[in-house]
Amino acid sequence: MSLQWAYRVRGGMWGLLVGDALGVPYEFHRAETLPSVIEMTPPEFFERAHRSTPPGTYSDDGAQALCLLASLAEYEGFDADDFARRLLNWYEHGYLAVDHRVFDVGVQTGVAIRSLMEGAPPLEAGPADERRNGNGSLMRVL
Repeated sequence: MSLQWAYRVRGGMWGLLVGDALGVPYEFHRAETLPSVIEMTPPEFFERAHRSTPPGTYSDDGAQALCLLASLAEYEGFDADDFARRLLNWYEHGYLAVDHRVFDVGVQTGVAIRSLMEGAPPLEAGPADERRNGNGSLMRVL
């Protein structure tokens, strides 16, 4: 890997994690209910999501992106078995989560993780139905 490429990946991951952390308090709200200025710490009047999670904490999406990056770096390419092991380690032990705390799991990711725990092969663990394709994977496309 070239040094320039490594800097780009590092910068992209910083952007992904900061953007993810910025959005955590605002999750699950309709756009018209959001404050006009979005900051790491929402205004006091705003009923933020994940109230027990400190401002600046990235979510399940950030942790899973880090799991994927760690696997890609170690194997110099995609290894589904290793990525699945890392996701299970995140889910069960907080691997690469802030303070080792898992506070949210997307619906489709939860389905896939439960399937992995039951022994499904990694490439067959997630739902294949076209109506069951959440947006969590978009957080890992970097």
